[in-house]
Amino acid sequence: MIATDIDGTMLRLDGTLSPRVRNALHDARDAGLHVVPATGRPEMVAHDVIDALGLGGTWVFANGAITRDLNSGELVRGVWMDEAIARGLVHEMRAAFPGARFALEMEHSMAYEPGFEKVVPQSPPVPPVDDILDAFDGPLQKVLVFDPARTVEDLFEAVGSALGDHGVPSYSGLRFIEVGARLVTKATALDALVTDLGFTSADVAAFGDNHNDVAMLDWAGQSYAMANGTDDAKDVATAIIPSSNDDGLAVVIERFLAAL
Repeated sequence: MIATDIDGTMLRLDGTLSPRVRNALHDARDAGLHVVPATGRPEMVAHDVIDALGLGGTWVFANGAITRDLNSGELVRGVWMDEAIARGLVHEMRAAFPGARFALEMEHSMAYEPGFEKVVPQSPPVPPVDDILDAFDGPLQKVLVFDPARTVEDLFEAVGSALGDHGVPSYSGLRFIEVGARLVTKATALDALVTDLGFTSADVAAFGDNHNDVAMLDWAGQSYAMANGTDDAKDVATAIIPSSNDDGLAVVIERFLAAL
């Protein structure tokens, strides 16, 4: 299996997908490899990449909360946050940091308080809500926390302290913290998937560039951090490869395929 992050790994830093990377991923699939994109994005804001790649197959969304077969539309696996814990986090963060604002990612929808549109690269597909506590609607993938007055590193520590062992905080280079259900990461989703398929992490090559890829890179039998990656991603990876702007993902996949 090839498991690859999207932003900063599969995509160039301007958000485009190079023909070389697209061709390499298609060639890998055609050679019989399972190719599984694994992203922090919720599915509803990943359709630009899904369409550009044109690969179908199984994808991991929301940092491991959702595994979906795009060919059939089937939800392979969903791991949801407890709504009471999510509401408690919002109350606690508001009390500690009055400037904190929130967004929710649910299975088929999202909601966000004003200001979130300024910290994401793409405008959300829905308008903001006045109070996120009025917007819970169905199974919850993640709570996002943002605060323009705080650095993302400071906010990460604050959210982690508020969570305790009730969830997993992460961030991926943007100015908000993502909180998923306890013990949910890209690695846990991929581990369940390879178990379904009858093999192990030793048979996986993983590619990533950021904090939310660390668990996946550490779990995989072979792991590759992009040259444009964060230090913690590079520290756990088997190797560091050319940046996403230099099509590092394709460079390694082409080497794999030449050795078959």
